Amino acid sequence: MKDIPVASDFSSVDSSFPKYRVAIIGGGPGGLFTARHLAAKAGNACSITIYEASERLGGKIVTKELAGVGIYEAGVAEIYDYSALGPDPLRDLIQNELGLEIKHISGGACILDSKIIVDSDHLGAEFGDVTQEQVSAFRQKRTEMLRPQDYYSSARNVDNRHPWARISGEDVIAAEMSDEMARRYVRVMAHSDVAAPPHLTNGLTFLKNALMDSEGYIDVFSVIGGNEQIVDRLVEQIDADVRFNASLNSVRPLFDGTYQLGMCINGTCEAIVADYVVLCLPLTALSIIDWRSPHLQQAMARHINYFDRPGHYLRATLVFQRPFWRELLPGAWWMLDAFDGCCVYDEGARNAIGSWGVLGFLIAGNAALGLANLSDSEIEKLCLDALPPELAIGKRLIVDSRVHRWMASVNAIPGGYPVRSPYQNHRPTAEQLPGLITVGDYLFDATLNGVLDSADAATDILVAEILGKRQAYRKERIGGTTISHWFIGDDEEQGAIFNASYLAELLELVWGVRPGARILNIGSGRGRLVAGLRALGFDAIGIEPSRSVWAKTPRELREVNLCCALADMKLAAGYFDVVLDTGLCRFERAQLSDLLKEVRRVTRYGLVLGSATVDLPIEFVERKELLSGIGTFTSRWDWADQLIAVGFGFALADPRRLDVVWKKTVAAGLASGVWYEDPESVLYCFYGTEASAAQDLDAIEAAERIIRDHLYEDERIPAALITAPNP
Repeated sequence: MKDIPVASDFSSVDSSFPKYRVAIIGGGPGGLFTARHLAAKAGNACSITIYEASERLGGKIVTKELAGVGIYEAGVAEIYDYSALGPDPLRDLIQNELGLEIKHISGGACILDSKIIVDSDHLGAEFGDVTQEQVSAFRQKRTEMLRPQDYYSSARNVDNRHPWARISGEDVIAAEMSDEMARRYVRVMAHSDVAAPPHLTNGLTFLKNALMDSEGYIDVFSVIGGNEQIVDRLVEQIDADVRFNASLNSVRPLFDGTYQLGMCINGTCEAIVADYVVLCLPLTALSIIDWRSPHLQQAMARHINYFDRPGHYLRATLVFQRPFWRELLPGAWWMLDAFDGCCVYDEGARNAIGSWGVLGFLIAGNAALGLANLSDSEIEKLCLDALPPELAIGKRLIVDSRVHRWMASVNAIPGGYPVRSPYQNHRPTAEQLPGLITVGDYLFDATLNGVLDSADAATDILVAEILGKRQAYRKERIGGTTISHWFIGDDEEQGAIFNASYLAELLELVWGVRPGARILNIGSGRGRLVAGLRALGFDAIGIEPSRSVWAKTPRELREVNLCCALADMKLAAGYFDVVLDTGLCRFERAQLSDLLKEVRRVTRYGLVLGSATVDLPIEFVERKELLSGIGTFTSRWDWADQLIAVGFGFALADPRRLDVVWKKTVAAGLASGVWYEDPESVLYCFYGTEASAAQDLDAIEAAERIIRDHLYEDERIPAALITAPNP
């Protein structure tokens, strides 16, 4: 494996730092994504070893070949494309960073009671007006229940207070439709995506999967030449050692903060010590590990219990002499009412297979579980028998088949319920054992997109931990400043990034805010930005939390650059048009919930996030000593989670508006990769308000009450949430 270009190189600061040992358990997509992210973010500050229990990397990404026919997807086959709604890290990785070609696929027909329904608008011709009307009404209702932008962001405050989150998918179907054929159609169309029957998932998860074929939400694609090329390209780029046939048997926390891993590698027992352990394993694998500490055992039991709602898949690929179905079913996929709802894919729509015909039957949920112990030939026969009479010729044209079983491979309620902070989900016992981190698609949305997001969040946590250790190591050896000049306002680079003229342009561009508007700068230091904004005609004031820093404020600014708490000002709701943050990160995490609620209350239009985050190049963080004086060093993603939880939303959710602001940032010379490295970094810095502050605060209380009271009636959810301490 070779090195990838990294954004950070710790050695440029001090090569004498210890190198931290990171053990990644599991060489599936989660392990590979984690290794790649960590190498890019941490450079040579750590040594990475991937331990994989099998003899191959890639996990659920499996592309197989049928001799003389061509390739087919035996595992993850469909990849979701969110790029129409905003930045799409997975598509960007596949196309731009790995250099792979993709092909979008589409379909939507349904076979119900042996009748071919081209799309939902043609239900009436076969099943009557009542069925047609109720399905059409449900399709309209589902778009009203979850807007595309809320679908994209999947913010926990939106999800937790959603009325369908606290009832089952079956309850939704029963409440929204009375016609049995309409109910069957909706079940069949969603079942393959949910991977569980409606009674085993909640209504919100069912809704999200039912929306997949709605215009304006997502598209679906595959990699031309096979999805396993993703694995091959990742392996070429990752700078990590890999040990195959390496099973994790036990984890023992040691008194020095490291972890002893009991491994079986090629049949030999080994004890391996690591500074950090990243568990990129499915819940079934986590369940059989011996956690050799009472606290760790209990924490992992709670973690597994919170998410353990298994979904199942069985993929049967049938080869025919020719694609006999295409005259009747020309799309790349169609639904079949057999197996409680089964998606059938035309594999020839993904990759060239000559004159052959190949159908992939994606059998899901309890149906897959029930068929798993049948022989391949029995499953082949069931698939052929499920075809309608018009396609019965398939029984004479079949030449070969393959069956792949993926039991408990996905999650029926991914992300758990109530939805918690990613920082909480990725750290089963954050306070006592901060070096133990989990990664998995079950923490997000049970997709390849979700596991990439999980790896991103986990490595943000890991890099923040490593930086904290390096900061302590440096202070012990050579000392350091109490607070960075960056936060004081004495740093010229900080002055260039938070340039008043540039910010004034963006305030008008994003919110229509012009000189004369009231602006609050939180973490204002000695007031340089406040002075710049006032010179442009804004009614700007600053709040500086540190009296020693505030003491450096020029005398002429002391009436507008204040040293006080925001809540003590007793301001009216919506008093400030925009809040500019250059110091929220200086508050401890425990202080942020109340502070951010107050920020939301006094904000009329929006907030610009300018806190120092773990997303910044590490060389930059250490050179500027940004950890000196910082209280919450976390990622922009985590800030987004906290800000959205108090009622803010992405101000630049429209990709077209984001593109305009990105171009303005590039023109201003600020897209150097130091602060704004790409459009997504800009997206995560601008937050708007939609409802009134009072409405948002009421919604916050409702969402918090749901988490407190555990309104979802499931005894498996633990009685008390695991709180997330300061990172």
